[in-house]
Amino acid sequence: MLSMLRYAAVVIPALLAAACTPTAVNSDPGPAVPVVEYVRQQEVLTPLPLRVRLPAKTGAEHVVVLFKTWGSRAWSGVELARDGQTWSGEVSCREVSTVTGDTRYFFVVFDAEGTLVGGSGSPDWPHVATIVGSLPDGAQSLSNGWMPMRCHDPADCPPDFPGCPAYAFLRRACRSNRDCGESIACAWDGYCGAPSREAPAVVRETEEEELEAAVRSISRKYRKTAQR
Repeated sequence: MLSMLRYAAVVIPALLAAACTPTAVNSDPGPAVPVVEYVRQQEVLTPLPLRVRLPAKTGAEHVVVLFKTWGSRAWSGVELARDGQTWSGEVSCREVSTVTGDTRYFFVVFDAEGTLVGGSGSPDWPHVATIVGSLPDGAQSLSNGWMPMRCHDPADCPPDFPGCPAYAFLRRACRSNRDCGESIACAWDGYCGAPSREAPAVVRETEEEELEAAVRSISRKYRKTAQR
C-alpha cells in the first residue's frame, strides 16, 4: 500500500479522471489540468509567491503548502487564499530570512470535509526555490503577479535603535554553555535556554514520516472545522 505522501504525490494527475462531482455550481471551472506556480530563485529577505490552480471537478476546498527553508529542522505550513479555482499566497520574507540555500515545497489539497484529495511534490522530488543574496533582475514574481517587497534586514536595524521597529529579545545566541551563564544551557539550536518549538517532539526516522505527520495534523484540523 502506498503511503499517504506517495499517494498525494501521484494523485493530482489522476484527479481529472477520479474526481467527485461538486455539490454546487461553480462559475469558474478552473484549468483543464492542475497548475502549480512558484519562483525557482529568490533574493534573501524576499517573499516566495505561490499559486495553484485546480479544476473545479477535483472538489478541492483547501490548499496548503508545507515548506522547509534551508537549515530548518521542521516543516512549516501556510494555507493559500482561495479565489475561485485559484489558491495563492507566499512564504513570508521573515521565513525566508537572510539564509541562502534551497527552500523545498510540498503542496497538499483537501476537500471541504478535510479529506486529502491530492498533492504535488514528495521528499524525493520536491518543488525547490533557491535563495540567493541577489539576482541580476532583482526580486522574482509570478506571471501577472504582484512584485514581492523585500523585508528590512534586522542587521541594519538593531533593537531599540531610533526609528526601527521593536524586536523582542527572547533567547541569547550561544556556542557553548559558558555563553549562557551558570543556570542556563546552550540548546541544540544555538540559543540559550529551552529549544524553540521547531524542535521535533518525537524523533522520526525519515523526512517522509515528518511530512506524513504534518499532513495528518492539517487534515484533522479541517475535519474538526467541517464537523462544527
